[in-house]
Amino acid sequence: DAKLATIAMLRSVGLREARLVAVYLCQILLLAGSASLAGTLAGGGLAFAGTAIAAERLPLAPEVAQLLWPLIAAWLFGVLTAVTFALPALGRALSVTPAALFRGINASVIDTPARWWRWTAACGALLVGLVLAALPQTIFGVGFVVTTLLLLALFEGVVQMSRAGAHRIADHPYLSSHFALKLAVANLHQRGAPIRVMLLSLGSALTVLVACTLVTAALLRTIADTIPERAPALVFYDVSSDQVEALRDIVGSAKSLDTLELAPLVLGRLSQVNGEPLRDSFDSRRALEARDEHKLTHRLGNIDGVAVERGDWWPRRYDGPPLVAMEDWESDQIGLEIGDLLRFNIMGETVEAKLAVIYGQRRIETRFWFEGIFSDGVLDPYITRYVGTAYLDHEEAVDIETRLAQAMPNVITVRTQRILREARSMLGRAAAGLAIVSGVSLLASLLVLVSVVATSRARQVYAATILHTLGARVTTIRSSLAIEFALVALLVSVFSVVLGGVIAFGLLEYRLKLNAAGLWWTGAAVAVLVSAASLGLGARHLLKRLRLDPALLLRSSG
Repeated sequence: DAKLATIAMLRSVGLREARLVAVYLCQILLLAGSASLAGTLAGGGLAFAGTAIAAERLPLAPEVAQLLWPLIAAWLFGVLTAVTFALPALGRALSVTPAALFRGINASVIDTPARWWRWTAACGALLVGLVLAALPQTIFGVGFVVTTLLLLALFEGVVQMSRAGAHRIADHPYLSSHFALKLAVANLHQRGAPIRVMLLSLGSALTVLVACTLVTAALLRTIADTIPERAPALVFYDVSSDQVEALRDIVGSAKSLDTLELAPLVLGRLSQVNGEPLRDSFDSRRALEARDEHKLTHRLGNIDGVAVERGDWWPRRYDGPPLVAMEDWESDQIGLEIGDLLRFNIMGETVEAKLAVIYGQRRIETRFWFEGIFSDGVLDPYITRYVGTAYLDHEEAVDIETRLAQAMPNVITVRTQRILREARSMLGRAAAGLAIVSGVSLLASLLVLVSVVATSRARQVYAATILHTLGARVTTIRSSLAIEFALVALLVSVFSVVLGGVIAFGLLEYRLKLNAAGLWWTGAAVAVLVSAASLGLGARHLLKRLRLDPALLLRSSG
């Protein structure tokens, strides 16, 4: 947009369009290539540093060679993205005619020719191909592309509804008596308004920021409050059957002991469903499950506190044919239904049971993650070891852990306080990583927003100058621009809070099984503060440089 006058002059002296395309496309490629290289090196440095930090706690070995292909793909993503988004603007700019030098550049209405949209679509197709090639699984690439298209359609729908709403209320009697507000509303639906780019850039970045904020806040709250209140002080693994009584005596000697829970752990494989062998199934997921070893226990105590999703628990003192409950993820993978007859291979023997319940885990609060729970007594012939939990003071847990280590070296004892401390530390690093990702996304959107404000400033000054020439006061024009930015900030905030909240709450409720209640205000506060600050700075910059001089209309470009 800043080069429209230059392009018009070059065309007027005879420079052909092919040369103009070559010149400006080379400039775009140079800028895109250098900027993408800088971003790729910065992102690669962050990835390498993050891997090195995580390697202190996790078995990771950061190697520069492993980042080579991701860095090349990232650079290609940057160049293709820049070219894809630049082509429509370049085509529109190159369509300016020399006559615009006489009518005024800012008064000219220029459209993007159809062939430039075709080239844009071709670059978009290359981007899609790169996504599918870069990701290790095609299904994730397809999901990413579909989600992106849906979000773009959603953005466009919000823009069109906002424009339609602004157009509908533009003639409201209340606005007629408030000229500044009427002018601001009119600016939202007029042609060339920057609302689409503002919503696409700042709205998408704020959506990511809100979603990351809500997920991080929920995880931090769970680690800091929910889990410590419900978590046992000690967790036991590999307790043999002949050690159960001795363990009860040692743990029972703790004065602060509140509850000691022990449950059998039996390993087995699901081999048949309704008489059909899973190993011979044409469904690859079923065949894989036949090779997977399941952790089995009985219902007594319900040590993991699982919740029924389908079916009903059998009575406490049930004494009938064997029944079993299966974890929902496993059940959905295999395609199980309530009432199916399941056959398990346990220690070389077969056990048949009717599926009565499909249950869900408590996700982050789950301790042992049992895939199957049998009615009491079914697993008794196969029980050789136990797992358990003890609820007592953390200070006394240290002494109990030491005594158990001396008396039963084979028993694995874990203090949850130590795990929680490590979890908080790792989660803090993860939160910092999410903050960096969100910050980079927000910074990129703000840079786009700066360009939007800069390119729209000339047209807004031109329109404001006309209004001032017709008698509008400068204070009124300034107020209308401030109101326009405030309305856009409100729209962007509402959109990002709703979309980011839906993404975050869907992930928290249905995937992580975490309580997200009471966190809406966190996402709303982040969205309002960031959008108000960024758009407020843009409005301040525009108003500061707004100089209205009717004599500008007598010159060529204003």
